[in-house]
Amino acid sequence: MSDKEQKKQKIKWSYLDIHKRVYKTIFGKGIKPYVVMILVFFAFSFAGIINSAASGEIAYIDSRYGAGAVNTEDVNAVMDYSMTLPGIRDLPDNVKEDVVKPEVFNIVISHSWLLNLLAMNHEYVVRNMGEVFAFLVIVMALVEFTSFFIKKTLAIGQYRFMMENRFQKNVKIRRIFAPFRNKNLLHIIKVMFIYDLVSTLWWFTIIGGIYKSFQYYFVPYLLAEDPTIGWLKARKISMQMTRGYKFKMFLTQLTFFYTSFISAIPFADLLVCTPLNTFTDIEMYYLLRERTDIDRSAFVENVFDGDAYVDISKEYRTDETPSYVLGDYVIKGSGFDKADKYKLTDFVVMFFVFCFVGWLWEVAYHIVSDHEFVNRGFMYGPWLPIYGVGGAGIIFILGRYKKNKLKLFILTMLLCGIMEYLTSFVLEFFTNKAYWTYFDMSFNLNGRVCLAGLLAFAIGGFFGIYILGPLIKRKLEKLGKKRTKILCIVLTSIFAIDLICCLTIGPNQGKGVGGDYDTVATRVAIEESSQ
Repeated sequence: MSDKEQKKQKIKWSYLDIHKRVYKTIFGKGIKPYVVMILVFFAFSFAGIINSAASGEIAYIDSRYGAGAVNTEDVNAVMDYSMTLPGIRDLPDNVKEDVVKPEVFNIVISHSWLLNLLAMNHEYVVRNMGEVFAFLVIVMALVEFTSFFIKKTLAIGQYRFMMENRFQKNVKIRRIFAPFRNKNLLHIIKVMFIYDLVSTLWWFTIIGGIYKSFQYYFVPYLLAEDPTIGWLKARKISMQMTRGYKFKMFLTQLTFFYTSFISAIPFADLLVCTPLNTFTDIEMYYLLRERTDIDRSAFVENVFDGDAYVDISKEYRTDETPSYVLGDYVIKGSGFDKADKYKLTDFVVMFFVFCFVGWLWEVAYHIVSDHEFVNRGFMYGPWLPIYGVGGAGIIFILGRYKKNKLKLFILTMLLCGIMEYLTSFVLEFFTNKAYWTYFDMSFNLNGRVCLAGLLAFAIGGFFGIYILGPLIKRKLEKLGKKRTKILCIVLTSIFAIDLICCLTIGPNQGKGVGGDYDTVATRVAIEESSQ
């Protein structure tokens, strides 16, 4: 094709065809692909990686099950101090009340863990309010700066997962991590940093920001297809792809105007609108990817040159996974589908690792929420056996189901629920103390287990089976058999001494550990009578 002919090339752009293909890809492949897709959208919305109108409902869930207590006096003290700072105190009262105060409030609440940590020494907070405020601002800036680029980077994984949904019926969730294999993570962070920086600078010109947002529109998608592509090349190809089609892209997005009204319905945005908007962008990417008058060196996936799954006749469709150039993210010494083989010493060390991690989590939670150190659990050492038994037990019993992710998730919730319920019952029966209660949580069973906790345990179980278990195994192999045995003997001996102390002089009854059974029962009765 000559240069003159290439310049005349036109892409057949049908708004109706785009609509049909988007709807078929989302809703026309069956219930399982749709549910998996929504779970991915939910996870990325929950983490703040993608924005949607469902973020409000998701933020409520997050605050309902994840936020710690905040001391109102400390919050008000920080806000009052901020109003006395130079540059703020001279502002009009309406600006301070309507603009500055809400922003300061958001900073304090979103980083309440730091304020609570500093407030463990209340005299220090009162004496050094300026330093406390500076800490909050600096930490906020660092956290927001870091999380912004991390979120933008992880979004590439979501793009990849959704892009592959166009060409197959069932996409493995692990494909989210495919772009980050072979040490591509730092490169993706670099490209996305430049992409966001340049885009932000263009927005200062307003008109330039609008124009460049369409010119650079497909940089993330190019990066999802070829994670090794550089910024300059990705920008160049995106500009070539969108040349002459920016207004059509705008009009295509405009044809989905009704999603703005649907998104007002709780969770409708997550279930309908966000998928529609996402796959509209993907359809436009693949449509303009067909251009032959541009640099096509970044289009490395031959699969992406084929027809969409929904466009293939049913008799020719296959559920086999296409052969992608970008392979799966590989966990050294393990896999996503094959069960791992462990030794007895591996499980012993896993037990203590999970015990310690659980203890750290519980102690950190009470430092943030109650402003005090509490040695959690009925034992005196830095370990919580329920986490150790649960973590090692999940790997031992359920590791064989690595290939069936849904079955593994359900069985993990069930196993953890049984273990937590029985442990709570046994501890309460023999000590007359409630070491934990979930009466204030929705969907709880006698205050011993709750749905939010079981979901968290299931996610933790996945982390143990796919990441932590294989990691511990590799570290012990490097340590050697002899040293591993010595480590197991030492840890087991110390644990046995601690257990003997609990049985002879009584379990740990430190401040904040559990609550008397009568006290808990009375509170529950009061709560039930008030409902």
